[in-house]
Amino acid sequence: MSRKFIVGGNWKCNPKTYKECNELLKAWKKALPNVDRSKVEVVICPPALWLTSFTESFEGLGFGVCAQNCGKTDAGAFTGEWTAANLVDLGLKWTLLGHSERRSLYGETDEDVAEKVGKCQEAGLGVILCIGEKLEEREGGKTDEVNKRQLGACLPKIKDWDKIVIAYEPVWAIGTGKVATPEQAEETQKAIRAYLSQAVSSAVAEKVRIQYGGSVNPENCAELIKQPNIDGFLVGGASLKPSFMDIISAVGPSKMVEVWPAYASKMEKEGCNQAAIDAFKYNFGVLSSGADVMLPESKLDPVESLPTYEKLKVKPDARLLKKTLILKLNGGLGTGMGLDKAKSLLEVTGGNTFLDLIAKQVANMKKEFKTDLKFMLMNSFATSADTLEALKKYTDLGTGSDLEFVQNKAPKVTESDLSPATWEKDSSHEWCPPGHGDLYPAMLGSGTLDKLLKKGYRYMFVSNSDNLGATMDLKILAHFVQSEAPFMMEVAERTDADKKGGHLAQSKVRQLIPSLIPW
Repeated sequence: MSRKFIVGGNWKCNPKTYKECNELLKAWKKALPNVDRSKVEVVICPPALWLTSFTESFEGLGFGVCAQNCGKTDAGAFTGEWTAANLVDLGLKWTLLGHSERRSLYGETDEDVAEKVGKCQEAGLGVILCIGEKLEEREGGKTDEVNKRQLGACLPKIKDWDKIVIAYEPVWAIGTGKVATPEQAEETQKAIRAYLSQAVSSAVAEKVRIQYGGSVNPENCAELIKQPNIDGFLVGGASLKPSFMDIISAVGPSKMVEVWPAYASKMEKEGCNQAAIDAFKYNFGVLSSGADVMLPESKLDPVESLPTYEKLKVKPDARLLKKTLILKLNGGLGTGMGLDKAKSLLEVTGGNTFLDLIAKQVANMKKEFKTDLKFMLMNSFATSADTLEALKKYTDLGTGSDLEFVQNKAPKVTESDLSPATWEKDSSHEWCPPGHGDLYPAMLGSGTLDKLLKKGYRYMFVSNSDNLGATMDLKILAHFVQSEAPFMMEVAERTDADKKGGHLAQSKVRQLIPSLIPW
């Protein structure tokens, strides 16, 4: 039977602050593409006060939330306790029970742990059940005896083995400098499985997952996880570090680890700049990890209010235009309309294409504002030549790199195995424009950003080349500058005719963890 690996991160009473936690989660997010979450289940055990505070962020990483303990009673006058039913009501699926520190520091007995397991079974709460021997018990040859005693006390309480994970934690190998070898860990966990086969059934013994929890770190995890009876880890101190993701990826490596070298080599040979490679690597990592990139409505709130144009109390300032770039996104082909060239070359009215009308709009703005407005296009490798040719007659717009920068190209991905797509007859078909989201990497990698900054430009008005209604408005520009916002969108109220596109929303947890939420 194939058992899905499970890795737990037991934070104990750490870290000290929300800020430290946020920094850790941001570091984990960067390494997420290296993990295939179809291969490994991950649960994080934060301090009790933070069980709900970080739930959204953990789930955003594809991780579950696990309590570190629960009471052995039902609801009642038990100050400082919480019940298994409380945890289920909070939406949790797991709790640790019987951890060595609960046994040694708080005097929990085998019977106490068994009662807690029973309450969790009644509530339908999953239990990561910790067992393990002390150093003197190990040296006295009592390892199996201790494990059988601790586990045996709980067996009568367990009816649903699908909600039980056993975590073998050799207490003598936790924070002592002594480390169990992979062979020692495997020998003990094999004995635990054999005991379950004898005391319960061979079917239960075969399907129950057994974690190892003795000072696991990025250096020893790869050898440990190769052992047939080690189904994951319960990690302590190492789960408070960015390198915790190295442990998870060693347990459940993603396709990213396997195929990325081929993509890196292909993009380097094509002459792609580092910004383009980094951007594609991130996106490919999200794809290969199987991450859910959808935002469910249950985790969003509507935007209650926005400032309206009519109520903006700012004074337009034409001087700001000297620091402003007007940029049109022009990378799209009109293939859906039977074209093989830039969509902006479609005729709109009176013999004028989108590009003609844009050029005339810019000329009119220069005349209206009495300033030499800076205008550029972000083209793709598929639209650049046709666009520059069409705009030759508008000499005031500029030429070459003063008029355009070309967005990056991204290698196409084979759906079946996520390998780089190949097309021997025409290798150009192996590449595609990465879309408007490539704006910032393209500006950076092409050197355009540095060039514009050196010339004193600080603001950028961006719109699609087929959106002729998007023109520079001094009032909005002044409001943007005054607000000191890094990014701003001009939006309109939706009508019955607006049947496609998204809607404005805000995360329900934006106030709890502002550093992780982009709004």
